[in-house]
Amino acid sequence: RCLTSRRTTVTLTILGTAAAEGWPAMWCACEACREAWRLGGRNIRRRTAYQLGERIHIDLGPDSFAQMLHFGLRYDRLEHLLFTHSHADHLCPAELHYRAPGFVAGEPPAMLTIHGNAHVVERIRGAGFALEDCRAQVHRITPFEAIDLGEGVVATPILADHAGADEQAVNYVLERNGRTLLQGNDTGWWPEESWEFLAARRLDVAIIECTYGDHRGGAHHLGAEDVLEVRAELAKLGALASDCRVIVTHFSHNGRWLHERLEAFFAPHGIEVAYDGMTVEL
Repeated sequence: RCLTSRRTTVTLTILGTAAAEGWPAMWCACEACREAWRLGGRNIRRRTAYQLGERIHIDLGPDSFAQMLHFGLRYDRLEHLLFTHSHADHLCPAELHYRAPGFVAGEPPAMLTIHGNAHVVERIRGAGFALEDCRAQVHRITPFEAIDLGEGVVATPILADHAGADEQAVNYVLERNGRTLLQGNDTGWWPEESWEFLAARRLDVAIIECTYGDHRGGAHHLGAEDVLEVRAELAKLGALASDCRVIVTHFSHNGRWLHERLEAFFAPHGIEVAYDGMTVEL
């Protein structure tokens, strides 16, 4: 598709919808994990990540290779890699080393700009390889400072409530041709500055985290009841377009609710439940 035309959209694929341990979790035999194994389908969840078209990717965690294979992605065509924070389920620096000569034969991959906070940059630079050899460069992000990703796409990092006092975790607001999408996993109740930023937007898609399922959250992560409060606050601020798609993601097996149970809770509220491979348009 031609991404520069105002009459077209670009697809965001939700590549994974699990919290840090995946679901079913690698080392767990709890009822929620056993049921996920038994039922399969949308109950099998890889670690959270996203890809917008062929050029833009958000977070590169331990399931990135499996996601590439399953969804037929061409990572060699990526031009921008955005990180939300430095936790290991979102950032695997060693995977970037495999862009270097010796691991790559023939045509080199596209030049890659990596966007992240100070912790992300430190982890990547301390991983024991030279970014210059991997056709990659880093850009340290500043909260609320827009990033031009080319072809009409702008990403703005907003402060998330996550990762602890020493790291500024972020979510991203993606804008293209008058449409706006919020990627909002790995956060509790946003800081006031982020609410103020969102109040000035009209979201066409709001992807909101729901790590805790049937448990209440509030700090660092949210549960199902918290999601309803977040959606209500966004509506109160006038931040939701009239036809805004609200989608929940980033589920932990400790939240217990499998996909069907999540749908039963959220459907009456007009909220969709994400699954690995779900697509939305920007």
